[in-house]
Amino acid sequence: MAPNLLLGLFAGAIVDRYPRRRILILSQFGNVLSALLLCILLAAGWVEAWHVIALAAVSGVNIAFFQPARQAILPAMVPASAMRSAVALSQTANTVTRIGGALLAGLLLAFADFSVIYGAMAAIYAAAALAARLLRADVDTPAEQERASESLLSQTAEGFRWALRTRRPLAVMGVSVLMFIFIVPYQGVFLPLLVIDELREHASWVGYMMAAGGAGAVAGSLALAAARRLPATGRLMASLLVAAAIVLALLSFAPSLPLVALCVFAAAACSTNVMSLANLALLRLGREGMAGRAVSLMNLARGMIPVGALLAGALADALGPRSGLLTIAAAAAAVSLLVLVSPLAGQASDQPRA
Repeated sequence: MAPNLLLGLFAGAIVDRYPRRRILILSQFGNVLSALLLCILLAAGWVEAWHVIALAAVSGVNIAFFQPARQAILPAMVPASAMRSAVALSQTANTVTRIGGALLAGLLLAFADFSVIYGAMAAIYAAAALAARLLRADVDTPAEQERASESLLSQTAEGFRWALRTRRPLAVMGVSVLMFIFIVPYQGVFLPLLVIDELREHASWVGYMMAAGGAGAVAGSLALAAARRLPATGRLMASLLVAAAIVLALLSFAPSLPLVALCVFAAAACSTNVMSLANLALLRLGREGMAGRAVSLMNLARGMIPVGALLAGALADALGPRSGLLTIAAAAAAVSLLVLVSPLAGQASDQPRA
């Protein structure tokens, strides 16, 4: 996650400056090289811990450029009336493939070693890069026009000035930061502890519970895409955060796997829609040629995930999985309610100021 925080708007300026389709292809080929190198190191028996950490950082750099490019390219691909559906379905694809990939890795490990899996990853990334070439060439037009007018540093600085001047993008990012710190860590910290340590179930059930979260993300995104009218974006985001916090509080008391799955389903539906609404608001707030820098604000927000993970881990160590989850859920609910009734939710609107 570190590259998301470190690169921030710089990655967004690159996305606005150069053809977005080319950035998508190059970032995927970067993933091909890192996965292939790790495959070779594993197969040869040369791999060490620092190799894995370094290649994970390389993958993080690729993601830091891929994510804003993937979102910023949407306005050139669909009409404005279809933007909400496009963003929601894009977020659905992102969530489903992440969960499905984890399940597939678990299945492959039953009869293959890590070198085979990373070799398969390299092949899949290569296929994704080739698929990106099928995008229409005219999606690159805004980036080519922007590159001719300003330097890279001035574009990056302009992105900072735009966010500070208009304030609304910062409000959207602020609400998103709350989710990444208080809500998202339950998947990587508390869910495995609840399933394995508290319910005494096999570790494979963690993957199945995460799959339930993937199903919830799909259901939430489809509901968002199908809705005809929505409340103000900022209020809806804050309300979804409150709902997710309540669900996590219920999860801390869940006595069985079916109830855990139900809570994870609901929490994922809420958090996925917060991300979709944030991306949608930033795309609408960003003027022509600013889309990459606008959505790259989510890179900065996503960089807060390690902070939330450290907080969740400390609470789990000090209080235990259930009490720790209940504590962070209560904190999330309190902060989200404050945001809901504060001017911040009103500022996190997707209607740009005149």
